[in-house]
Amino acid sequence: MNVMKRLAVLKFLNTMLIVILAVTLIGCNRGKDEIILITDIQIESNISTISTSQGTLQLGVTITPIDATDQNLTWAVANQTGQAIVSQSGLVTALKDGIVSVSVTSKLNSDINDSIIITISNQQAVQYQPLADAIIEANLLINETNVGNDSNSFVPEVMFVKQLDKDNLIAAITLAQGKITESNLSSEEAAQETLILEEAITLFNNAKKPGTKVILALDLGIADEFALLSKTGISTTGTTQIIGNVGVSPVSGAYLTGFGLMMDSTEAFSTSALVTGKLYAADYGVATPTYLTNAIKDMMTAYDEGIAKNADYNELYTGNLGGKTLKTSVYHWSNDVLINTDLTLDGTSNEVIIFQIAGTLTMAANTKIILTGGLKPENVFWLVAKTVAVDVGCRFNGVILTMTNVSFNTNANLTGMIFAQTSISLDAIIVTKP
Repeated sequence: MNVMKRLAVLKFLNTMLIVILAVTLIGCNRGKDEIILITDIQIESNISTISTSQGTLQLGVTITPIDATDQNLTWAVANQTGQAIVSQSGLVTALKDGIVSVSVTSKLNSDINDSIIITISNQQAVQYQPLADAIIEANLLINETNVGNDSNSFVPEVMFVKQLDKDNLIAAITLAQGKITESNLSSEEAAQETLILEEAITLFNNAKKPGTKVILALDLGIADEFALLSKTGISTTGTTQIIGNVGVSPVSGAYLTGFGLMMDSTEAFSTSALVTGKLYAADYGVATPTYLTNAIKDMMTAYDEGIAKNADYNELYTGNLGGKTLKTSVYHWSNDVLINTDLTLDGTSNEVIIFQIAGTLTMAANTKIILTGGLKPENVFWLVAKTVAVDVGCRFNGVILTMTNVSFNTNANLTGMIFAQTSISLDAIIVTKP
């Protein structure tokens, strides 16, 4: 009987161990770097009025999902017929009778937001408007300034302060907001509090530092010797013109279609009337297979290194880049990116821009990517996990590294390079390797 009991205990312990290991593995699979995006924000309040003189109303918020990675929010007031201020903890302080709209927005994605209309009544005449204005200004500064401890974490156009500087200004705002709710606050006291807060604002502004981060170009290795490089094939139709070398590997030369290939006497490469350069395939002779294997390896390494870089901006403009101007930085999107009107990229000849796109990259017909300030196309990197589709008549600048396929439609023009882990499809376009 004792033996049976021991066996039962051992079986129970074994089951518990399996459960613990499973839970641990699930936790590990989530990964420290997984980004969980906010999908919804809802203001929670059973009251939508302030009817007490110098009254306040504390608003709450529900975030979905509750374990979203970045839960930083921005509170703001749009004064309509009334007037109020709101702290970054959601505390609304009434200043003038009427209606105001209070909103809360995800800092990571401005499209995720909620708002509430608040009716204010029974307020005394505001004798300390300068203090209210100073509180509003201080809250704006808090929202618009980045926080960090290392200037190398920020690109030059980004201003940041240290956490202590932010904490000091938040403490000053909290004190001022507390004073403004006091019904017996005199005009003289309000003026004194305004001076104190303005001094805190000055200290905060003086503490701001510009970033000095230098973004390095991705090392393409041997792949840099190619204008087009693909693992599964490159096809072209029409009067395509390519200036630069073309390669496919591990597939054979049969997957270079539409080029009218002419094999060189060395059998190391072929030529084409459409290409100012050489064409290589994995079944060509001499050292070509090894050469291409190394080029493909370097292309994939460059993609991995680019994706691993810390982003300066996440989900900017929710991926709709039409009509925007972007400067040297690392940009990340967890979904698709669209260029439906001209996009301007600005930077010096030594600066680099890296785009990390987890979805597709689509460029609408007859749109352009314009480089200004001396920015070079070989210093603009488009890292795309899914399809890259460039429509007719487009002007594309930059280096494309993608895990899937790339297509360029009729009369498109590329100044740059394409490195595809699947196929490349071209239709009467011009490719110029910088």
